[in-house]
Amino acid sequence: MVENHASGGNEGPSANGECASKNSLVVCFGEMLIDFVPTVGGVSLAEAPAFMKAPGGAPANVAVGISRLGGSSAFIGKVGDDEFGYMLADILKQNNVDNTGMRFDREARTALAFVTLRADGEREFLFFRHPSADMRLHESELDINLVKKARIFHYGSISLIAEPCRTAQLAAMSIAKKSGSILSYDPNLRLPLWPSAEAARMGIMSVWDQADIIKISEEEISFLTGGDDPYDDNVVLQKLFHPNLKLLVVTEGSDGCRYYTKAFKGRVPGVKAKPVDTTGAGDAFVGGMLSSIASDSRIFEDEKRLRDALLFANTLRATPFLESDRKNRIQHFPALVPVSNSRENQLEKEKMASNPSLQPEIGPDGLPREAPVIAYTEKKIQEEQLQLRKYIEENYSKIRDVERELANLNMEMKLTAGPKKSALEHLRKKIEMSTERIRVAKQKEEQARKDWEAASQAVKDEEAIKQKLCEDLNNLVQESSNSQYARLEELKRRLEALNPSRASTILPPDVRPAGPANGGATSDFSSVSNMTENVPNQREGGNVAAINGQTQQSKNEEEVRVKKKSQYQGRGKGIGVVPKGRGSTAPGWTGAGFET
Repeated sequence: MVENHASGGNEGPSANGECASKNSLVVCFGEMLIDFVPTVGGVSLAEAPAFMKAPGGAPANVAVGISRLGGSSAFIGKVGDDEFGYMLADILKQNNVDNTGMRFDREARTALAFVTLRADGEREFLFFRHPSADMRLHESELDINLVKKARIFHYGSISLIAEPCRTAQLAAMSIAKKSGSILSYDPNLRLPLWPSAEAARMGIMSVWDQADIIKISEEEISFLTGGDDPYDDNVVLQKLFHPNLKLLVVTEGSDGCRYYTKAFKGRVPGVKAKPVDTTGAGDAFVGGMLSSIASDSRIFEDEKRLRDALLFANTLRATPFLESDRKNRIQHFPALVPVSNSRENQLEKEKMASNPSLQPEIGPDGLPREAPVIAYTEKKIQEEQLQLRKYIEENYSKIRDVERELANLNMEMKLTAGPKKSALEHLRKKIEMSTERIRVAKQKEEQARKDWEAASQAVKDEEAIKQKLCEDLNNLVQESSNSQYARLEELKRRLEALNPSRASTILPPDVRPAGPANGGATSDFSSVSNMTENVPNQREGGNVAAINGQTQQSKNEEEVRVKKKSQYQGRGKGIGVVPKGRGSTAPGWTGAGFET
């Protein structure tokens, strides 16, 4: 959780968050952290007997340097909601730097860095930021109005390493560019912070073409160009200078610097000094250079003005790091001479030249001792020590109150820990039981679904079997009816063949078999008696004459009735019953039709 709060408003030109006019305001964006430097020089971090804490961070160093030079500056960045974070905010306030753009993060700490200059001249860094608060600045936390006021918007490359700070920086750059600000870029290469050298190279170059001013060192040229000669002007112009640049400056340590513009290029000599620790020297140079540029809108068009500004910046780069200043320097910001522009600096130099008592001392090593600068530095250090002591005394009671509240909170947590644990355990068991019941219910539901599907399938199968049986029965009945009708037709033809003259009386229409046309498989044999009148008598060779017509007719009717009775008795007994008076081998009704 982030708290949008800074330690009060600044006094002087930046009170209540209001800086001077946009014509001179320099807004610095990026990291602010705590540096721990060894109490002795020329040793590695592992060999250092003790460390001093000091405020650091390149953009913050530049902001303080500009303010100490009498310029107007502001800082935008994020620190932890901790003692270090509030200490850094107060240091900005004490140096008249507008700190209203600072944000405080409750979930991450202020970044820490251990840095030393070994005896072999190489610097050694050890960072603690995984992640630190400066990496967690979001675009929504930007003070847009402050960005829009900037005459110069200054930034580095460390904020480009990770999100969300990278997006926040790109958004701030875009806002500043649209507002007419000059974009100033100091890559400030710190390889240990990047995932890889290639990632560092790509990240630094990703915003290269957007800058109006770029300050770069010789080592950074070799890194970005893949090992090309950093002293070759053609390398710088062809690989690093782009059409939108107003000024490209290459620093060369105590040898001075080189400058490149669209109209001219050249070299400005440096100030010879024996460095004890060069950390922050580049920030002092940038602070002096941007202070001059912010107060002189025509500096890019006048080479003499530009050279004066760079000479002034070279002087500032060397003065904070003289050997005699090493023992008294407890803060890591450069203690800069408070002159506002190159003109005043030139007047100061002329004054020193005319007064021998102000000439710098020459030490045993033959190098000049900038006595006025050293005296001013010692004075500023003493003032800052007094302010820090006063700050500690004023906030001691507040710290004690916070400690008491913390102790009370710990006691309350211990008293309520037991009941809370029991309640949580009880709830956990109830949740487990409910989960088990839900699992069993789901299993039963699944089994019921399977049983219902099986029953539905069984019903469908039985219905299919029933349908098949009905179809077979219908076919069987149809076949039986057809067979019976065919048998009756055959008997009719045979009878007609035996007695052609009586054919019309054999089977009258009312006794025709009920075949497929008249809906039945049986026939009425009530008129069969007529057939016997003219049946040929094969034994006697002729027709049988009736001795007594009435007796003969009665006999024939009786026989017909007997036959009809036996036939209907057989039909009533069901399928497969043979009619009375017929043998099993004789053709007749079998229940399924007439056999042939």
